[in-house]
Formats: sequence, structure tokens, C-alpha cells
Amino acid sequence: MDAWSNHLQRTETPAEARFYEYLLQQAKLLHPREAIEVFRSLLIEGNDCTYPHIKADLDSILQYGCISHDFRFILNRSCYIYINSWFQTASYRAYIPELIETFESLPTSTPHTKTEQQLRKLLVEFINSPQYKALRCLSITIQSDWEDRREKEQDTALETIIKRYPYIYKHKLLTHDSSLDQRRTVRAMQHEAQRRFDVDLSCYSAYLKFNNVIPLKASVKNPTLLKPTHLDYAIHQFAGKVDGVNTHRDLARQFLTYSQWTSSYRELKRDLYDYLAPAVHSKFGRHHFNQRLATCLSETLEYYDYDSPSDVLVAETCKKLLNFLIVESPQSPDHANFVDLIGNLGATLTVALLLKIILLCHQAKPWLERRLSILFNHYAPRPQNDVIWLVEAFENANIALSTNFGPTVL
Repeated sequence: MDAWSNHLQRTETPAEARFYEYLLQQAKLLHPREAIEVFRSLLIEGNDCTYPHIKADLDSILQYGCISHDFRFILNRSCYIYINSWFQTASYRAYIPELIETFESLPTSTPHTKTEQQLRKLLVEFINSPQYKALRCLSITIQSDWEDRREKEQDTALETIIKRYPYIYKHKLLTHDSSLDQRRTVRAMQHEAQRRFDVDLSCYSAYLKFNNVIPLKASVKNPTLLKPTHLDYAIHQFAGKVDGVNTHRDLARQFLTYSQWTSSYRELKRDLYDYLAPAVHSKFGRHHFNQRLATCLSETLEYYDYDSPSDVLVAETCKKLLNFLIVESPQSPDHANFVDLIGNLGATLTVALLLKIILLCHQAKPWLERRLSILFNHYAPRPQNDVIWLVEAFENANIALSTNFGPTVL
């Protein structure tokens, strides 16, 4: 059983309940800058505050027998009490990164008490925890102003442009212990960012459709980091008629209709290969990749080969394909196939192949987002210039998801 499961099952102490209620009052009653000073004084410095009984509650929490396991969850919840409150007011959101930055300046003086010593030890452990990493991503997401800094960002780390990719927010900004309120806050951030991109892309596409013979107006901006010609190609690939007659959605619907009469799961996998293989055209597909794709499908859930196809089998097959094409897990981060595909097909056609899969099964879309978040996390500290191929893939995924799953399908 992991540390979070243990924490979830234990009963919240009265001292914790009073401490959380105090922080909530400060978040509501004080200006954010004053509230941050209260937070710093209590949870970073470990000093007395205006109400000594609250300091006594914190001391009681720090003396709890399992605090070494639980404090990161308590501290994460304490941060989100402020974050959830401030997020509701647009002018207060700018203080959220300032709150998270308080952990970057831990005290260096000699602690006066054992409780202070314990607090500092736990703070060091916290800044190395998944909870703090998620908070840092949240801070970067809120701080980002990518429209105004597009040219300057080329030498910065990949993680600085996480705001551009709302489809990985829940994987990067949340952890297992995230409460319902935390998840609502991140979901609201995701919806805002996605809506903004959907609107900008729709405006750009409409202008492109009706005014492509004259220069682009300054008010209609390219909402991506792709070159205009690459963006135009991506929009056509993901929303246009890829074979002159059908869109990717049309082809997916046709496959699903036809598969209703498929007699066995083995036959379904063969049909699925025929559906996907044309997307990997060229010498790369014929002589190298398609054989590996066929083998992957053939070996997937072989035990059920002679059973009738089902929604569960289709979902698991799509997940297996995404593991094969992108990456399996954080523990097994091999993504040679993904690099191979982008190197030979380019980012747009690679993402088109992934799109063909998730259009067959709604359960595969969040699985795709999770696979992409693993890659983002893997390369997060790297300069964007070093991973241009991955940035292009993420930009194309933005377009593919917006044009096929957004509120306004192009």
C-alpha cells in the first residue's frame, strides 16, 4: 500500500482540521500578499503567529507519529486552500506562483527547537516530492504568457510552455492525493486554455478558408508554434478530406460500422492493420515499420483471438497500440518507435496515425494524453531547441484534438 493510501485511510486529527480552517479564513479575509506572509511564517519559518493556538496545532501535527509520510499531503492541501480560493478571482491568480515560490527560499539559520528542526527536514523532503513538482508545473502554467514571448522561448526549457497543452494538465498538475476541489481548479484551468485555443484556431481557419488570397490580418494570429505552411497542412490533414472524399472521422465511422459484422477478434485485428497501415505510407512503412505494427497487433490479447469482438477488446487494443507507438510507461520510457515515426513521416502524419486510433474508441483519448504527458515529463528540463521534433508533435496534437473533439469541429 502506498503512502497516499495510508494517508487517505487515517482519520484527520482535530489539530489538522483547525489548521486547515485557519488557512481558509486567511485566504478569504486577507490580501494574497498578507496571506502568503502568514503561510511563510507558519509553514516555512515555523515561527509564532498572531494566534499562538494555531502554532500549537502545527506543532501537534509535526509531532504526529506518521508525519514523515503524511506531511507532504498536508502541505499540498495547505497550498491548495489558498490556490482554490484565489483562482476564483482573476486578479488574485498572479499570487499563486508567488505562494509556490516560498519553498525556494528555505531558512538557513540554526533551528531553535526540535519542532523547527523537524519542519525543515520535512520541507526539504516536500520539495523533492511529486506534490511539489505538480505545484511547480501549476506555477509555470499560470505564469506563462506564451503569446508575447514566442521568440524568446526557444532557449527556455520545454516545461515553460506547458500552458500551451491543456490536454496534459491533469497528468502534470495533479497527484494521487489531489482533492475534488483541486481537480475542479485544474479542470477550470484546462477548460479556459482549451477554449482559448479552440477559438483562436477557429478564427485562423475561417480566415484561411475565406481570405487565403490576401495577407493574414494582424488581428488573426497563428495560435501555434508551427510555421504557417505547416499549420495549414496540419489543419487540412486533421479536418480535411485526406483521401479526397473522407475525413479521418469519416474513415473511423466506416471502420466501426464495418466491424460490427466481423466474426472474431483476430479478424478485427487484421482489419485494424488494414485501417492503419495506409497512414504509414512510403518506404519506411512498407519495408520497416508496418511489419512491427502487424506483429504488435497479432500478439495483442491472443487468448481472445477466436472470441467475438467487444468494446472492451477494442479499447484494450487501442491502448496497446498507443503504448507501442508512443511510450509504455514512466517506468519503461522507451519511445524509439515514436521518434522513428516522426523522423520518417514528420510530426503531422505521426499524429494523424494516433488520431485514427482514438477516433475508434473514446477511452483511448485520455490514454493518448497520458502517453504524451509521459514524454513531456521525460524532456521537461531540456531546451526547446533540443526537442523541436517533440514541440511540433505536441502542437499537432493540439490541432488534431481541437478539430476533432472541440466544441466547434472545423
